[in-house]
Amino acid sequence: MPLRTEKPRLPVRLLSSSLRDQPVSSLAEPVLEAFEAATGVVLVPTDVLPQGRGLAALLLTGGTEARLLELAAGTPGPVLVLTHGAHNSLPAGLEAVARLRREGRPVRLVHLEDEVGRRELPALARAFGLAQALSGKRVGLIGKPSPWLVASSPDPEVLQTKLGIELVELPLKEVLGRLPREASLAEGPGEGIGPEARTMGPRVEAALAELVAELGLDAISVACFGLLPYGLTACWALARLADQGTPAGCEGDLVGLLALIVAQELTMGPGFLANPARVDVRGERLVLAHCTVPLSLTGEFRLRTHFESGTGLAIAGELVPGPYTLVRFGGPRLEEAFIVEGTVLSERPGREDLCRTQVTFKAPRGALRKLLREPLGNHHVLIPGLHREVLAAFHSLFLAEG
Repeated sequence: MPLRTEKPRLPVRLLSSSLRDQPVSSLAEPVLEAFEAATGVVLVPTDVLPQGRGLAALLLTGGTEARLLELAAGTPGPVLVLTHGAHNSLPAGLEAVARLRREGRPVRLVHLEDEVGRRELPALARAFGLAQALSGKRVGLIGKPSPWLVASSPDPEVLQTKLGIELVELPLKEVLGRLPREASLAEGPGEGIGPEARTMGPRVEAALAELVAELGLDAISVACFGLLPYGLTACWALARLADQGTPAGCEGDLVGLLALIVAQELTMGPGFLANPARVDVRGERLVLAHCTVPLSLTGEFRLRTHFESGTGLAIAGELVPGPYTLVRFGGPRLEEAFIVEGTVLSERPGREDLCRTQVTFKAPRGALRKLLREPLGNHHVLIPGLHREVLAAFHSLFLAEG
């Protein structure tokens, strides 16, 4: 998980006043070293504005306010201002940040001598890296979102404006027209699954993979229930694509897909998108269930039929126990978020009245009460590892405002 285990790197513009006759390099070197020593963040000087959203600037001296505002005007997204305790850096930061706040710009000031700011900078740096990785991605929406996802279809303009993600909308016939006649059998232990279903799943996988390659898509969400009348399910195909590095979501859900893309960028592996199906508030246990799961997240799995239709090919997997982060973005402009860290338990519900893969998640105290009282929607995503700080910083900076 590179964003968790390596030192975070943050590209920054170095700003200094022309009144200083001291070379920028000699001003910058001790400040850069001090930030790395105090925060573990490697500040990487750059003369190029970022291609994505967000601007980070290190104010080496005073007299840099106007230049910072000029750079901010040419860069969409939040502004991260770094200051230190010499050469009037902090006064310049206070003045510029006050102006940006007055203009309604998302902005954060991190001062080297502030313990809280030093503690927050690694998460902020990783959030900036995450946003940079998302910018420019092409996401395919194949078919219309399922009609029951009444809170999971944001205006594509939100993804483009806030994150620089391009949405490519395609009809389901683009999948149907690419189905090969034959395909190798899906391998693995099965229950009630014959050769036809074992072949059907890989055929859908081949069609989706071809579509992804042809259009240069970085992620897809498929209105999979629209495939049922053709005797097709996408459960196997979506799991396989996710394991191969292409986040793939169900039911045309763009909000859930965004969380899956974030999972891929954070961990270099997939997340698990599922329905919160059963909740024990007192015991702080949540059962999440879905009919597809990336096989790389499981210890064991069986091939079964799709739950709602009783046909096709689905996956009953057992997630590897351990620490996970549960995330859901929400609101008409994705300005809300539910992000909690917890543990996937080894408990296996094994219920026949739920989707095939069933996971028991032990949540922190009070989280499930909030889930019920202030729901943001159905699908939530489990991401392996503990990522609350980074995700909260990312959401606060890039999604919560505007």
